[in-house]
Amino acid sequence: MKSGETLRTDAPIDHAGKGENFAPTDLLATAVGTCFLTVMGITAKEKGWKLDEITVAIDKKMTTQGPRKIRSLLLQIDMPTNLGADQLKVLQKATKDCPVLRNLNDSIKIKVKWNQLKQKKKTSLNFLATNVFRETPDVTFFDAGVNGSNGSDVVIHHGAAISPPNDEEFEQYYVHYHQIDHNLVLDGSRTFTLLNPEWDEPHHVIYLNQKMGALQIPIGTYHQSVSGTEGSMVLNQAVRDKDFDPSKEFIPVSLRDRDDLRKAKAAEPVYWIWDDGRIRRLKVRPASKANVF
Repeated sequence: MKSGETLRTDAPIDHAGKGENFAPTDLLATAVGTCFLTVMGITAKEKGWKLDEITVAIDKKMTTQGPRKIRSLLLQIDMPTNLGADQLKVLQKATKDCPVLRNLNDSIKIKVKWNQLKQKKKTSLNFLATNVFRETPDVTFFDAGVNGSNGSDVVIHHGAAISPPNDEEFEQYYVHYHQIDHNLVLDGSRTFTLLNPEWDEPHHVIYLNQKMGALQIPIGTYHQSVSGTEGSMVLNQAVRDKDFDPSKEFIPVSLRDRDDLRKAKAAEPVYWIWDDGRIRRLKVRPASKANVF
């Protein structure tokens, strides 16, 4: 190659190889995908369009009878969110001019599935402050009310507890679709982990104490809470809509079967703590530098 790079190949395990490198048919499939990407990149450049990341996943199927060859290719193309419908059509049409595709169309069944990634929502995380209206040396009076609340529950952790409990080695989370939680610590402290794959920052860890006020957990946000050995007591002033059904709103969701939640959990977490009289938001960068907002 002109670049001087060395490309190693190997036969697949099911065909007398070790499967340690690309098989020749893998390279053929890759040629189709990269050809699509190249043609779209050239077209976008000619149009003066800014093109964010495009990914192509290729599923290759080999024949099981007769001469060994590629039976079919499925290309799943994830397009960026910054493109309009007309731009997508232009780029999709451009891929039909892929020279690799012209050479293979009559010999291999090729199917293309187009997906456009959803625009990530900006993280929506709020704390509702409590109003201390009377305080003596030994007693504090505060208003814990939440506007619009139509459901209250007290959740007590007797010593170290995880809610919901883990599914063996996999964490579990609650998620509400008809209830907004407002969790206020009454005694002790509690650590909440929030996951929301639709947020631009999908992973949050909140070290919640009473001074931080009530943590609002939006609809569709997966959450787990943990207490230390001393336990904790939390008051939840919920806002429920007409479709709220307690038999459906408290079903644990395991990470075992959810790739999207495992990916969210793997994202760099945003930490929320009480420090020096205020709530601090911290995010640790890969270089181990902490930004405080």
